Amino acid sequence: MGKASRGDYAAMRTEFAGSEELSEAFDELLVMVDNIQRMEAEQYETKLREQKIEVEQQKMEYKMLASQINPHFLYNTLETIRMKAFTAGDKEVATAIKLLGKSMRYVLENTGTVETTFAEEMEHILTYLKIQQLRFGDRVNYKITIQPGLELENYRMLPLLLQPIVENAIVHGLEAREEDGCVWISIYRMDDGIHVDISDNGNGMDEETMKEVMRKVENYTRERRTSSIGLYNINRRIKLNYGEEYGISIQSTLGEGTMVTALLPVREVSEEEKEG
Repeated sequence: MGKASRGDYAAMRTEFAGSEELSEAFDELLVMVDNIQRMEAEQYETKLREQKIEVEQQKMEYKMLASQINPHFLYNTLETIRMKAFTAGDKEVATAIKLLGKSMRYVLENTGTVETTFAEEMEHILTYLKIQQLRFGDRVNYKITIQPGLELENYRMLPLLLQPIVENAIVHGLEAREEDGCVWISIYRMDDGIHVDISDNGNGMDEETMKEVMRKVENYTRERRTSSIGLYNINRRIKLNYGEEYGISIQSTLGEGTMVTALLPVREVSEEEKEG
């Protein structure tokens, strides 16, 4: 039994001399040892199978990664299509492809990044608005106003933050308009931070509806999936990164339009970053 407890099974394969009770006990011990060895063998085989599956899975994941389209390949392909459209005289298609490639590049380059500058984010928003204008024509117009003296390249913000707000203004704010729809974007600095107002001249909301939307933005639940999920995500991103004093607010007047304001902290680009 001492040898069995230490795993020394081979040394036990000997005849046992003793009383009948001890002989029977020894035989039962040998049966137990055989069961233990069989279980250990099965566990070893199971472990080998699991390792083999893991290796095969890693190989498959590597092949999947290797087969993904390289972003540079995608940009080059889009540029080739753009040039063919331009050569064929279809300047509108060429412009649309150029804007799409520019937008995709910004999204891919900023996915997973911590911060960008207001200037870079607004360049992306301008590209997005131009694409929407190509799609909807006079239904979507835009105007961007920057506070005099506010140099956007000198301030940092979360990347990919404003497009969902602008998209919400177009998709939900201007959906009922067949012409003369407009999105206004105004950026200005105050004592409490940098404000980004995104307004539309759509249908707007009554006070009760506006309060309900804002409640969902501040306290979203999975059971109530609505268009406010995009605004909720933005609000949470801002608060988690910058603090509870920042976030988004909504003002709306039925029949006139809606304004969503993102309040962000003043985070200036350092002199080292400017020189770099």
